[in-house]
Amino acid sequence: MANHEGETLETTLNETIKMLMVRTGRRQVDVAEVVGITRGSLSQRLLGNSGWRVNDLPPVAEYFGLTVAELLSGYASIATAKRLPPAAKASGQTRL
Repeated sequence: MANHEGETLETTLNETIKMLMVRTGRRQVDVAEVVGITRGSLSQRLLGNSGWRVNDLPPVAEYFGLTVAELLSGYASIATAKRLPPAAKASGQTRL
């Protein structure tokens, strides 16, 4: 796993999901729907104020075309393995 010193797995997961959302143009409401939670709950998880449940990870990983292990490995590792999902077409600002 490509964690920087002091970076937790939870932080890596949150940053990876945020970066995948930006890359693909997905919004919090889109990811929240896949997990079966509210956008507010997803926001709290992405901010690190609330923890992820293990059962949340498979649908999130599948949504981005990844495995759970890839999702947990971090964005840089996913990019190095050339497994990033296709980038969204540029159409202005991307909202998280």
